Amino acid sequence: MLRKILENGNLQVIIPVTFRTISARRKMLTPGTVIDGTEPLALALARAFRWQKYIDEGKFKNITELAKAIGQDKGVVASIMRLRLLSPAIVHRIVTGNIPRTLNLTNLKTAFPDLWSEQEKRWIGGEAMSWGEG
Repeated sequence: MLRKILENGNLQVIIPVTFRTISARRKMLTPGTVIDGTEPLALALARAFRWQKYIDEGKFKNITELAKAIGQDKGVVASIMRLRLLSPAIVHRIVTGNIPRTLNLTNLKTAFPDLWSEQEKRWIGGEAMSWGEG
């Protein structure tokens, strides 16, 4: 933040901001802004990993049993759980709120490439760190 007293005695305050589209909504972010976990895409990603943990720990045998227990359609649960297969670079972008327009929950519920490099090309223009392939 920059403060400056103008010739007329007024105080001018400049706050640097960035405008981002996050989950189809325009957000104004200031330096140091942390995106909360209530954004739809971040929330879906968190659910995907939590649900997989439930299955891994044996709380539920499979997606069908999990879906029944949480009152969701099996197909909806399966499509959300597929988010676990996203490249680390894309997961990072979702968690930090740096999400381009091409990356949204609707697009991610459809079939997407297995290779991380192809996912990154499709949704973040290949702007990824070198993580290797998944």
